[in-house]
Amino acid sequence: MKQTFCVFLLMLLAAFSVAADFPFPVGEELVYSVSWNGIPVAHSTVTTSMDLFEGREVLALRVRTRTAAFFNHIFKVDDRIESLIDPKTFLPIQFTKNMKEGSYRCHEITRFDFEAKLAYYEHQTNGTKKEYAIDADTRDILSFMYFMRSELLESESTLNYRVMSDEKIYDLILHTDEVEKIDLPGYEKKIPSLKMVPEAKFDGLFVRKGKATLWVSRDDRRLLSFAKVKVPFGRARIKLQEVNGPGDDFWITEKKNDD
Repeated sequence: MKQTFCVFLLMLLAAFSVAADFPFPVGEELVYSVSWNGIPVAHSTVTTSMDLFEGREVLALRVRTRTAAFFNHIFKVDDRIESLIDPKTFLPIQFTKNMKEGSYRCHEITRFDFEAKLAYYEHQTNGTKKEYAIDADTRDILSFMYFMRSELLESESTLNYRVMSDEKIYDLILHTDEVEKIDLPGYEKKIPSLKMVPEAKFDGLFVRKGKATLWVSRDDRRLLSFAKVKVPFGRARIKLQEVNGPGDDFWITEKKNDD
């Protein structure tokens, strides 16, 4: 059950828009529903903001996944993932993963030193520490996801990337398929979305280490509109429910029942 909820390649997951300085609008909030075997069990909220960290301005990317109240009595989940980014280089400064799933606890912090080309990992729960080499453009999965939002991916292609997860650098292979129309509960029209299948062997953003199929919208925002993930004891589905924050595109102006 624990593997059903940890936050999944959302956003490769979760996706994409172009502002003056960033490939997405700062202040954007994305709300996703998470269902397991057809039962709505959780929701995830993904946000961006400008914050201060150790006296410097940073771009903060955050994902929080929580189970619905009725499901807390069965298996309570409250997962938080955060990436703090240098707004000038768009490289990560610090990546934090704080997972609470049933009795399982995992609180990890990774600091990046690009001058030394080293990352410093510390497990806040058991005290484990580790340092390892990084590349000049190494990114954690969340900052990588947002970095990718400026790229228009083509159908029927295979792309190779390298990302940081679990104190290691991993290969991520992304296979793109055809564009399909996805029905979202908050919008009248179906959303044209590029189908893609990532291959990876590391923890993602919504669900851990499950085989996933993703659909990313083909508009300028390139948002993750829908995802299906095979997990132990069934299948998880992640669907975009709301887009909030700045902007005057259809995501903001054409919501259902939007007065």
